[in-house]
Amino acid sequence: MPRIRPMTKDEVAPELRPVLEQAERAFGEPIPSVGIQAYTPPILEASRALGAAPQRSHQLSRQLRSLVCLRVAQMAGCPF
Repeated sequence: MPRIRPMTKDEVAPELRPVLEQAERAFGEPIPSVGIQAYTPPILEASRALGAAPQRSHQLSRQLRSLVCLRVAQMAGCPF
């Protein structure tokens, strides 16, 4: 449980609603980190750009990208 309550799709600014909906579709449920980052839209946009960079580079296979993301999350202590 995060210390900051994640914003819901109904609470975010209208331009951020598609971002939360896309994350929910991708993972099958609301993602707390996205809801927390929605409090500061520039941070949310920067996080999305950073997360999308490996895919846009086309340097790693999809499977290797997934493993790298998993390992980075482990190293960062991400509970999600």
